[in-house]
Amino acid sequence: MALSRKPHRGQDGVSSSEVREFHLPAEAIDSHAHLYFDRFNDDRDEVMERARNAGFVAIINIAVDEETSRQVIQLAMDNEGFCHAVVGVHPTHSGMSADDLKITLAAVEKLCDEHPQQVVGIGEIGLDYYWKEVSRADQERAFIAQLEIARRRKLPVVIHCREAWPDTLEVIETHGDGVVGVFHCFGGTVDEAQRALDLGWYVSFAGNLTYPKAQDLRDAAAIVPLDRLLLETDSPFLAPQPKRGKRNEPVHSLHTPLPR
Repeated sequence: MALSRKPHRGQDGVSSSEVREFHLPAEAIDSHAHLYFDRFNDDRDEVMERARNAGFVAIINIAVDEETSRQVIQLAMDNEGFCHAVVGVHPTHSGMSADDLKITLAAVEKLCDEHPQQVVGIGEIGLDYYWKEVSRADQERAFIAQLEIARRRKLPVVIHCREAWPDTLEVIETHGDGVVGVFHCFGGTVDEAQRALDLGWYVSFAGNLTYPKAQDLRDAAAIVPLDRLLLETDSPFLAPQPKRGKRNEPVHSLHTPLPR
């Protein structure tokens, strides 16, 4: 789908004439973005316009804490029908006392009550063992509690898993009965992708799928059925290889062909 505007080069060098070279196979959704980040303050509306004009029908913005949960809801309210909100506490933001976590998650759950039209999921939640600032115990406590919120609310979850696959899977299998969701920015093996599918869950891939050393990731993507596969940008992170090193945005997913 071509852009209707004259070629325009915005922040980070995105040209509408570039986008004309790509064609979407169907209406597209960026299943995971963070357009509330400060890096979009100067051109957030233009970023969304480029996505619309390229054929995107929705962007799902994912929170990382209580404050950003409110921000993704506001984005959804300001862009009704195009932006949607996923609210929750990221594992690297879960370092707090049990009492503080209870208060925070009560506020997050209240947002689900107050904004049922905007909130479409709980996340991103999970475990992250790459960063060491938050204890594994704190992360697991927040993870389990948010799986319970998702169960009560009958909402899907967005899973963040970094260098923590066995424990993430164990928590889901032990505490995730009745919950379904997506493994965001999947970075695992073929076998791990199959385990996710066996759970009845979805698997989402980002721009790192295009990196030269990511053949294992491409192999994993190749086994995921199209009806269980999602595409995301994780904007502003993980720009695909042609845009690597630049700020990512939804329209850049046109540079991420999925192996079939």
